Amino acid sequence: MMYSIQPHNMAIALEVLRKAMKENPNLLWMTGGGRKRLRNLYSFCLKMAILCQGAYLHANTKGVLLFYKRGSKSTFRNGIKKIKLYFFFIISVIDVFKLFKVCKVQALVKEKTPSIPHLYCLIIAVSPEEKSTQTIIELRDFLFEQSKKQQLPIYIQTSVRRNKVLFERYGFECYDMVQNTSGDYTLWLLKRDYEKRDAIA
Repeated sequence: MMYSIQPHNMAIALEVLRKAMKENPNLLWMTGGGRKRLRNLYSFCLKMAILCQGAYLHANTKGVLLFYKRGSKSTFRNGIKKIKLYFFFIISVIDVFKLFKVCKVQALVKEKTPSIPHLYCLIIAVSPEEKSTQTIIELRDFLFEQSKKQQLPIYIQTSVRRNKVLFERYGFECYDMVQNTSGDYTLWLLKRDYEKRDAIA
């Protein structure tokens, strides 16, 4: 079972993200590894997904799923809120010495990401203290259900090789990649069609 992330359970979701994402090369590079900037990044992702009604916490409080719909027009009010969030992202998340390089990498990713409507999965994370695979499977299946319901493909990116392998096992295809020479890592871009058969558990 999934619960929508709201102000009353946001601290729990932030803690899951803190534990689960601490070895992500892309996030560490963007923020410089600072604890405050990392926390601001997780807060940004949560608020963006909440704004787009795509922020969920697993019932056992050990898993978080953040996604939103891309490629469709948003209301004027939501557009203003998104601008404020992106401003927050620039001034409180990105390491100031990497601002130009981060923008360059994001521009490359945007160039390689189709403009068609799709669900963009910001984060799917499980706390490392969760030993069972059931939580990640249920988060995955919930995301797939949303994809089928809305008849939209899912796009996701990762800089963690083991996550790439896991996503491919779950039916995603790596359609492109961005090599970040400054951060010395690869950012893999993956997609999964909503008509794809159910993935192997």
